[in-house]
Amino acid sequence: AVLTRNRYGAVVLNTARLLFLDIDVPAEGTFQRLGRMFTKREGPAEAALTQLRAALRSHGRATFRIYRTAAGLRVIAVDREYDPAGRDAQELMKQTGTDVAFMRLCLAQRSFRARLTPKPWRCAVPVPPGQFPHLDERARARYADWVARYETACKAYATCRFLETVGKGAPRGQSEKLVELHDRMTRSGESLPLA
Repeated sequence: AVLTRNRYGAVVLNTARLLFLDIDVPAEGTFQRLGRMFTKREGPAEAALTQLRAALRSHGRATFRIYRTAAGLRVIAVDREYDPAGRDAQELMKQTGTDVAFMRLCLAQRSFRARLTPKPWRCAVPVPPGQFPHLDERARARYADWVARYETACKAYATCRFLETVGKGAPRGQSEKLVELHDRMTRSGESLPLA
């Protein structure tokens, strides 16, 4: 596994075998929320979680941790390894409704990835200045200043919130260390707004 920064400055955990899934949930409109006040229907987030649980249970050969993100759900398979380009991983991604762009990226890069820190605009910080690599000292200094502002803003937010575990296994070995790193850096156990 390796930690990197993506193009908009967020810290990303890239793993060779620890499977992450990224499931987007459509935003609920005002009229949908009002309609649910008078019916017993699930909202989009609850419906997506119900479908996700069923898909993960049908997979049956692994244990999964489910998290809520600002725009959907995240899953980590904690007690078995997956090949990002392997049939098992690709089928699981399709069954769970994993974001198509995320699926393509995992396949192309032969790795799984999870953003550990908030998207800058969700914590009122602009995108980083300039482009990488920073060719002169002035550009490096501007980027370092941006990182300091971004990291300060991130302290008020969590990237995801742990919801539940599906399956009876537990992380072990390298998986255990990576799940602990993920949970600590995303602040998944803290009552903070998601960004």
